[in-house]
Amino acid sequence: MNNIPELIADGEITPIEAAQQLALVTSMLRQLKDSESVLRGYLTDHLDPKEHLTTALGVVSYKRGGEAKWRVKDPVAFGQWLARNGEESSVEEVLYPVEFITKPDAIEKLVRDHGGEQPDGVELSGGRADSVATSKVKAWSEVMADLTAQRQAGALLGIEQPPVGDIVEADGMGDMPVVEDNEGEDFSWDKI
Repeated sequence: MNNIPELIADGEITPIEAAQQLALVTSMLRQLKDSESVLRGYLTDHLDPKEHLTTALGVVSYKRGGEAKWRVKDPVAFGQWLARNGEESSVEEVLYPVEFITKPDAIEKLVRDHGGEQPDGVELSGGRADSVATSKVKAWSEVMADLTAQRQAGALLGIEQPPVGDIVEADGMGDMPVVEDNEGEDFSWDKI
């Protein structure tokens, strides 16, 4: 399997190759996520609560869900509702900052004004690093119709593939090619 971090560290991958692989990975992730969701739903409907299925690749077990439970999402709003609805004994009055002082710029000024001291109850949230976005990514069906993209996907997954000239037939499932490897075994993306 090609180790992407090593290829990048060794300077053996260009930005366009990295972009192409990122778009391919994004398409693969979408397909895998869709497949995972459907398979989970199917197995949830077909397994008994105490049943598990052991396969060569792993064990799938039924996981019992839980009932919905109430939880407090906004304590201040909940306290105000309680007070308005005759539940005064269930609330207590506390100091609460006025809205303007909770703004990031106002907190930054407070920290500066107080010698860099971080106020209680305030945290510095993690920033975000620069990144890239992928868009107009081909659907998995389009990737699978493109032999070059198929080979790249296989390489990303560490699947050895025979040379392009060894394609022998279509398998009748959406014209996906079947190739023979050096031992004569069929290779098909349907098996992944």
